[in-house]
Amino acid sequence: MASYEVVNNVAVITCQNPPVNQLSYNLRVGLFDGLEKALSDNNVIAIVIIADGKTFIAGADIKEFGNGMAFKRPLQEFITSLDNSSKPVVAAIHGTALGDIKEFPLGLHAKFPTITDIINYNESCNKPVISAIHGTALGGGFEVALACHYRIGTSRCKVGLPEVLIGLLPGAGGTQRLPRLVGPMVAADMICTGKHIRAGVALDRGILDEVVEIQPNHKLSMERLILRTRAIRFAIEVANNDFSDRVISRRPAPQMDEFFYVQLSNMMSKAARGFLAPKLCLQSVKAAQESPTFEAGLKAERDLFMKLATGPQSRAQQHIFFSQRQISKIPGINPKLAKDIKSVGIIGCGTMGGGILMCFVEKGFPVVVLEPQQRFLDKGLGVVKANWQRQVKKGRLSKKKFEKYISLIKPTLDYNDLTDVDIVIEAVFEKLSIKKEVFTKLDRVCKPSCILASNTSFIPIAKIAEVVSRPNKVVGCHFFAPANKMQLLENVRFDGGADDETCATVQKMAKRIGKKGVLVRSCQGFVGNRMYAVEGMEAGIMLFEGATPSQIDEVIYKDIGCAMGIFAVSDLSGVDIGYKSRKDNGMLNSPSDYGVGDVLVEKYGRLGLKAGKGYYDYPNLPKSRKGVPSKFVEDLIVKMSRERGVERRTISKQEIIERVFYPFINEGFKILEEGIAIRPSDIDVVFVFGYGFPAHKGGPMHW
Repeated sequence: MASYEVVNNVAVITCQNPPVNQLSYNLRVGLFDGLEKALSDNNVIAIVIIADGKTFIAGADIKEFGNGMAFKRPLQEFITSLDNSSKPVVAAIHGTALGDIKEFPLGLHAKFPTITDIINYNESCNKPVISAIHGTALGGGFEVALACHYRIGTSRCKVGLPEVLIGLLPGAGGTQRLPRLVGPMVAADMICTGKHIRAGVALDRGILDEVVEIQPNHKLSMERLILRTRAIRFAIEVANNDFSDRVISRRPAPQMDEFFYVQLSNMMSKAARGFLAPKLCLQSVKAAQESPTFEAGLKAERDLFMKLATGPQSRAQQHIFFSQRQISKIPGINPKLAKDIKSVGIIGCGTMGGGILMCFVEKGFPVVVLEPQQRFLDKGLGVVKANWQRQVKKGRLSKKKFEKYISLIKPTLDYNDLTDVDIVIEAVFEKLSIKKEVFTKLDRVCKPSCILASNTSFIPIAKIAEVVSRPNKVVGCHFFAPANKMQLLENVRFDGGADDETCATVQKMAKRIGKKGVLVRSCQGFVGNRMYAVEGMEAGIMLFEGATPSQIDEVIYKDIGCAMGIFAVSDLSGVDIGYKSRKDNGMLNSPSDYGVGDVLVEKYGRLGLKAGKGYYDYPNLPKSRKGVPSKFVEDLIVKMSRERGVERRTISKQEIIERVFYPFINEGFKILEEGIAIRPSDIDVVFVFGYGFPAHKGGPMHW
């Protein structure tokens, strides 16, 4: 898993553990063996650790956190336990029992090296060790680099400690070395957020000692060659230098006032509400300055790491981590069937259409956007441009890139301008008759290979496909608002519809535009909205029985940890959206069919945030979008309860949790039974990335 060669008296140890050079057991053995050879060769004056493939060591093998291999030496611990046994142990041997622990020149550490062994051995070398980074050096990979005496990287590289994102903290000295290198404030920001920082920033902060410039036209192979050449020269240049001050663990930990730790803790409580890992990451960073020795700091780090590793949140967050990788594995569909999408058509430039347009344009796709009237085009594109212009003003987007975005958009009123696109995504009003009219026109003008996709959030795709001659090219592409920010894309197939090529293509497309593409089967509401409707239905019933919107939302938001309460979400998206959909689909035929939201819209014009009133009042718009409980709504609910003969009572938090979430999760099991979702983890991805379900609970099915 690691090759070894000597070039100009410099030992070059090359990591070879594709695809991302995980710091798994076999790579650790290779690194240990390479270091041992270099140290025993008197002709070697310095050591370079570099990597093949697309990246430097991109982190530890997460699976080893679960089985303990990352930090344990299984055979050594077993032998030690035999030695220390208080009772006699008898070995009953047949055949042969070969091998002598004395055969190992460095003991069992060399044969079963942990991540900590590699890092400690690396740092203690009496010859300078240089890490040469391309791609990313993350997690355990960055901890290896921190234990090297020098670090150089290409101008394209990034470094970081993202363990917090899987519910852990850097457990091999990262929280103790990084504060000594860059100070506790910068270290806490990187460790507690999991941020990756670019080469230029890493150089400014003293993380990298040199950045090797790579030109835009240089391919990966050229980047590696340039880095390798410079790393060997760099090693020769520093070989005779005194590098005792380059050992980070020997440096004193800079001190930071308690006031700043309190401020950081308060900021994290808001930004990472409900997550334990950021808090313990900060504690571990603080231990660097509070511990009397580096070794004591490592022990504090280890104790905090184990607290996280054995807790439910890290298991939940790692479940989500692996679930994201599972969604691309569709039983029976070969991903190689996917065709490249080179141009996109979008029907509608409203809230959803405009957001979808931004998704594609920002990834370099040319887009044809169609509206039936010029004023709708002007209004929609005006909103899109204003969004980008705000980013330019804040320095987040260059003017040149803004102009590039605009050049990729072709607005039109004519369906014939869609003849050459590879996929058309319809994002018109949620009414079946309108969608059928659009698809009839698209089927007539689009090339036979063009995929016809609907952004419908509720209507079964088969009904829309009834009007086309190419049902095998019809699929649902359900984006979530705001489409340019939300990470989920629910791709929807149906029996007799989207074929394997179409499904593979939209899944690949999702990845290209930075979405979590989950392939599901068609039904009313698909996976997300079907389950969410059950949650909303039960919450609506509890309003009549004695709860208030703010009481239910508080439990969902504070006690469970969701991004928003269900009634706050309704106000944000528009209370009228659900009302119009139910009205148009014949679901409001009698007074008993009407929920509180339907009455708020139809009788009182309380459409939600956009109207300044919905389930909540918004007295401070536009300065503040925060809602406050509405006495008018609460009085209306009491009145409607009385009219329906429902006796109101006190409803506890526990009852709200059970009634909102138990039927919701049960609906998930029904969805699995019906084959709508492929696996439980797919449902978890849908709700974590599309509905704000807390990642630290792992999604509804894991929870």
